[in-house]
Amino acid sequence: MSESTKTELSQLCKFVGSRVPLWTQGAGGNISLKDRDMLWIKATGLRLDAVKSNEGLAQVDFRKMAYRLDTESWSESVAEQKYADLIESTTVKEEGLGRASMETGFHARLSKKYVIHFHSLVALLICHELKKNKPKVSRWLNSATSLKWEWVEPCRPGWILSKRVSGDASIFFLESHGVILQSENSELLEAWEVLEKRFCQDFNYLELYELLASPLDFQDLFARYASHCIPFKCYFPDVAVFQERLTKLLHRNKLDLFEFPLNTVQRDKDMAELWLATQILFKICPGFEEVPQQIAIEVKDLPTEKLRQQSGLRNV
Repeated sequence: MSESTKTELSQLCKFVGSRVPLWTQGAGGNISLKDRDMLWIKATGLRLDAVKSNEGLAQVDFRKMAYRLDTESWSESVAEQKYADLIESTTVKEEGLGRASMETGFHARLSKKYVIHFHSLVALLICHELKKNKPKVSRWLNSATSLKWEWVEPCRPGWILSKRVSGDASIFFLESHGVILQSENSELLEAWEVLEKRFCQDFNYLELYELLASPLDFQDLFARYASHCIPFKCYFPDVAVFQERLTKLLHRNKLDLFEFPLNTVQRDKDMAELWLATQILFKICPGFEEVPQQIAIEVKDLPTEKLRQQSGLRNV
């Protein structure tokens, strides 16, 4: 891949990674770009805003990966280890390159040049509304955008999600997870930004609309919500993956409510961002559903997530 293309990908990672915590939290999310027979993607365990043109990227033989995912029929007992091994075997081993993300599978299977995945709070709320009234929200989406979309009900990240996501939709709404965008150019992000704001206005999530329209510095945003003690909520798979790390930082009061002390933010900014996103969601939508318990139990023990847990601990 040319230096200009690497620079383009790193700038795209930085743009998405700068939208903390409304789009990304900690090392969550991943972006890829296909170049001939190779796929370039953010390396696992790294923050999007830390990617550089010469650091933080992985290179994958995506055609080999997609073929294996489309033709293999692994049993449930071995599938996740086989999937982890597949990521390892299709990742190019060269100096300066990292290990590919656990979600590389759907990046490889989707056909468009750009695949952009992040943990958008608006995407989660759109899934919440779809679950409440799918006909109404479907009509709204079809009038608000000409882009083809799909709603993916909760499933475990990794092999299962990579098998579940396919086709030519531009937007995949992942319930209890986030969003996937695919396009031949990165301009789809502009359309997504417009859709987010329109949804917040039309579905009366006006506090979130204000945060999107007039973004606050992370420290200001954290200070605004830090005083809000809330029940422990697992709204994101990453909360399940990093629950032990997160709960060590939270303060629990006599009412069994939790807060992230402002003076500990710099100790672990990744977890501070994850909890801030949780606080915002709880405040604007107290009835928002947590990640299904079985998925939360299973995801933290995936072979691919064990590697990310270790990587994350090195970055604290």
